[in-house]
Amino acid sequence: MNLNNVDLNKLRSFLAVAERGGVSAAAGALSLTRSAVSQSVAGLESSLGVRLFDRVGRRLVLTAEGSTLARRFARVDAELASALEWVANPGHEVRGLVRLGLFVGASRARLAGFLARFTAAHPRVRVKLLYGAHAELRGQLGANRLDFALALVPSDEAEPRLRSTLLFRQELVLVTRRPLARGVVSAELLHGVPFVDYYQSSPLVRRWLRHHFPRQRLEPDVRVFAASTDLALELVLAGAGAAVLPRELAEPLLRAKRLHLARSGRPELRDAVWLEEPAGAWRSATLQAFRAALLADLAEAT
Repeated sequence: MNLNNVDLNKLRSFLAVAERGGVSAAAGALSLTRSAVSQSVAGLESSLGVRLFDRVGRRLVLTAEGSTLARRFARVDAELASALEWVANPGHEVRGLVRLGLFVGASRARLAGFLARFTAAHPRVRVKLLYGAHAELRGQLGANRLDFALALVPSDEAEPRLRSTLLFRQELVLVTRRPLARGVVSAELLHGVPFVDYYQSSPLVRRWLRHHFPRQRLEPDVRVFAASTDLALELVLAGAGAAVLPRELAEPLLRAKRLHLARSGRPELRDAVWLEEPAGAWRSATLQAFRAALLADLAEAT
């Protein structure tokens, strides 16, 4: 096929519609009118001689050809953007945008310190954070809409487009507004305690209880599913219940006696946090610097 007949802007309009699920969202992202985006997609279909979307009511659903084109062009578009940046930045200055995905519940304490130091060292860099579920963040990485993401579970062999690197392990502790016991807590004592958790589909409190009381079958009384560590912390301080938090987030309040630690006598539960990124992707000087600094900075507390 003669590539002179294919307009790059039409391809980008098509990709925006495919990634955002509709013309309106794509138009907003591209700062174009709905009509302009629709005409671009129609023009691209005409040039290629294939249908890229099926019109189902008001929805646009990718055809098999459209799905293949969206997947492959996303990689080509990212490589083109990287090549243009390399040409425009021959001195490899650390500047521009870094897009980092965070699982909901990621501890702000450790990351905030790193971002403050990195942006102070590289004042021409801007960092954009996106919170989401693991599956959503991996989809964004695969579509080249994120540069990196933090995850609690590494990508497996079924995700060859991604690679995972262990960043650190974080200690998870159960905290309350008032002390539950003078010494260690028992399983019986926790029966009447209200809890704050994150997700109903993957309850962290139940995992904490199984870790500390493996021979007991404890069903926690979860009053609120908070979805984020910040909200869980505020709910504990307000007296809504006990919650499992990263130790570094709770530590200042434990020292100030505003929170109290519930100990079982067993070692605390620990989670591994992984850095995920597209496998084999070309990295700009900025992304290389961000990755190296992230690994070096967080490795100090591993």
